[in-house]
Amino acid sequence: MKTTLITLAIILGLMTLSSNAVAEEKKMEGGISVTGMLTEVNGSEAKFNEYRDTQDGVYGDIRLGYESGRYYFDLKAANFGYAHNSEDWGFDNQRYDLSGGIWGKFKYDFFYDEIPHNITYGARSFYSGIGTGSLTGAPIPLAPGDVTIADAWNAFDYSLKRKQYGGGIRLDAIRPFFFDVSAAREERDGIRPTAASTGTPGQGAVELPAPIDYVTNTLKAEAGYSRKPLYASVSFLYSNFDNDNEVLSFQHPVTGGVDNTSLPPGNEYYKGSFKGAVNLPFNSKFDVNLGFSRKESNPLLITSYVFEGAAASVDYGGRTTFDGKIDTQNYAFALTSRPVRFLDTKLFYRYYEWENKSDRITHTDSGSGVTLTNRLFDYHKNSAGIELGFRLPANFHITPAYKYVKTNRSREDLPETEDDIYSIDARWTGLDFLTVRAGYERLERDAEHGQLTVVTGVQAEQDVADVVEPFLRRFDAGPQDRDTYRASVELYPLEALNVGFGFQYKKSDYKDTVFGLHDDKRYEFNVDADYAIGRFARLFAYFDYERTKLYQFQRQAPFNADAGLMDPTVPPVVLVPPPPPGGPVFNWDVTQVNESYDYGAATDIYLIPRKLTLQLQYNHVDSDGSADYTYFFADALTLGRTNENIDIDNWDDYRKDLFIAKVIFNVTKAFSLSAGYAYEQYKYNDATLDGYIFAFPIATPNTFLTGAYADQSYNANVVFATVAYKF
Repeated sequence: MKTTLITLAIILGLMTLSSNAVAEEKKMEGGISVTGMLTEVNGSEAKFNEYRDTQDGVYGDIRLGYESGRYYFDLKAANFGYAHNSEDWGFDNQRYDLSGGIWGKFKYDFFYDEIPHNITYGARSFYSGIGTGSLTGAPIPLAPGDVTIADAWNAFDYSLKRKQYGGGIRLDAIRPFFFDVSAAREERDGIRPTAASTGTPGQGAVELPAPIDYVTNTLKAEAGYSRKPLYASVSFLYSNFDNDNEVLSFQHPVTGGVDNTSLPPGNEYYKGSFKGAVNLPFNSKFDVNLGFSRKESNPLLITSYVFEGAAASVDYGGRTTFDGKIDTQNYAFALTSRPVRFLDTKLFYRYYEWENKSDRITHTDSGSGVTLTNRLFDYHKNSAGIELGFRLPANFHITPAYKYVKTNRSREDLPETEDDIYSIDARWTGLDFLTVRAGYERLERDAEHGQLTVVTGVQAEQDVADVVEPFLRRFDAGPQDRDTYRASVELYPLEALNVGFGFQYKKSDYKDTVFGLHDDKRYEFNVDADYAIGRFARLFAYFDYERTKLYQFQRQAPFNADAGLMDPTVPPVVLVPPPPPGGPVFNWDVTQVNESYDYGAATDIYLIPRKLTLQLQYNHVDSDGSADYTYFFADALTLGRTNENIDIDNWDDYRKDLFIAKVIFNVTKAFSLSAGYAYEQYKYNDATLDGYIFAFPIATPNTFLTGAYADQSYNANVVFATVAYKF
């Protein structure tokens, strides 16, 4: 398919060029390079090649451009003909782009792209049928402390390959009208990790290799009119997604029965839109954007699973599929104007609606004996605002703005929120060598809480939301105050020297959250500079620091909502506002801190100006995370745990270093040789992977893992040489 696509595109380009019967000046330029590479990787080759295919071998890059009057043709190929020392040709990381046309008449473009996503090499599972929709087999009986049990399991790779190809044509020959159409296809194949429970919550899980066999087709078309003072266009997008495996069946590792879990279902997506703009008096412009979309999906309903060691069934009233349908609408209007030289204005209004028209199905679970009905979630959002830009004396610019957002949701716990967003930005350019910017934004969000439902036991035909909502108060839709400060300085005191500074601080306070995130503080500082030392060298350097601090907590208590008294027979119900610390065993909090440093430097040293250049580069990234837990009812902690030893010091910690040295020798203006060496090191440390084993007993049944994301650290040495020719 790739060869056919590129061949047709080249033929089209040659036909375009050959159609130029008038003798005109012709110009061809481009270049070709061939690179040989030797690599040595110690540790996780999958992480080293997470989104690339760097191995021993030879690959090439090519660019060819041709112009003849109004006719043009451009071809680019990256990692062209990549071959390495394996049983097959490596086509996991390459791209081809071809474009051309006649200026003012039409243009075309075609592309082909391959990129991998490697997760883990050498994963292991006791299942057979890995890569298919049916996993069979049972684990070897597990002895306590046995860390070698997975040695006899089946080995495989968690890895995906993505292929994208497509093209389009735009016609401008009948100006002021235009027409644009394009199509694309994406194919994804491979295996990714997923998981399922093997017992009641907290009693075990099994990691599953899920097959990936996705195909997505997309078609876009747009037609319009463009001539001042009017612009108008209508467009349509259609996309369909197909998955060969919408259900993954697996043999339960403890009971031996057949269990099932859902995988992404096939779906279709339609979107239509209208865009328009008209120029008005007083340097004004009115823009409009209208759109609608529909998403449809009909996944299979899972009718059986394993519940507490036995087979269970789910009755959907005779239904075998679920009819999913989501409709959206959006309307956006904006009026920009410059009525006087020193003032820019913008007024806007937007409306967005998400309407869920999917099935509501009542189903009965034979395992738990509960009858449930799925709840549909809808919402719509209105937003409006104004922005004013003032040009003041002494090269001072100030832009105050206000935005109002109201969101209505079909949820009983948080049906409505209102946002008031105030901001101001300032810029000063009073000196030729200095630009200073500063800004501030304030968000004030009010939320209207609905009635929380108290559930005292299993009820027939109960709504699933009645079970969940008493215990949650979502932070993302709850009351919030947020302040954001930012500033930057651009300094260029010398023609050869540029320096930039930046700072941002953001603080979010979720005032009424009773479970989960309560405070969010983020800091960021960065500086970068470059300096040219005459014709001898050029220096680059940067530094970036970021710090995030999150505070989360849970406050729950057994509470009788009717009597207003503590009642141990009633399940825990959230209290609003939350009770003070110390009391029920559910009370805890955690402070998560993450700090990251990113710095680097590079230089080009012109050993022989325009002839011999030495390039050196070093980059360092360091991320350090921690979690400080406090359990307010400390006496309930068991197994030697205390508030002093339950903290986590290694929370997503990692460090990456990269060093590159390269020498470039320009034999002629067109011909060059280069050679270099690169060293890359990555170290990952996280509490969830400490002491990793594939299977271990935490209760009955057991937990079985496959090695996904384990052992990600590596160090790599790469030697490369390139021959390049430009014309």
